[in-house]
Amino acid sequence: MDKIEKLERQRNRVLVSAAISFLIWQGATLGVDMIDGESGLTPAAVFPLQLALIIGAVAWAGSMLFLLNFHHKVKKAGAGLVMRDELFLRNRALAIMYGFVGMLAAAALLLAVATFIDFEATIAIRFILITGVFTPMVSLVLLGRDPVGQD
Repeated sequence: MDKIEKLERQRNRVLVSAAISFLIWQGATLGVDMIDGESGLTPAAVFPLQLALIIGAVAWAGSMLFLLNFHHKVKKAGAGLVMRDELFLRNRALAIMYGFVGMLAAAALLLAVATFIDFEATIAIRFILITGVFTPMVSLVLLGRDPVGQD
């Protein structure tokens, strides 16, 4: 069982790294989109966001490579069925539901903000996309953690 627990911890690390790198990549892209229309900003003011965008995109690609490597390890260990137990399937369904609810909340928030501030549809779509991808990944990791105090 130690090997399964190790694989589960590795799955959580891959999911967290993917979620964080996606948030950095798309968050920086969102920032560039938001200030792109602003006049008077020097290229030096946009550089930190562009740098974060590149770092986040490379980290996202690396996370996807780690995910492929993880899939190979699970397949090699023959642990696919053990890792896809009922609890994991339940947690995955809950994580997807949290992502959906998060997307709805993001859309509602954007509708409220649009009452006071005009912004492009691209910004709204990207914000909803970020919420819809980041929330289920983090939720799945948090739901899959071992309860504190139990062995």
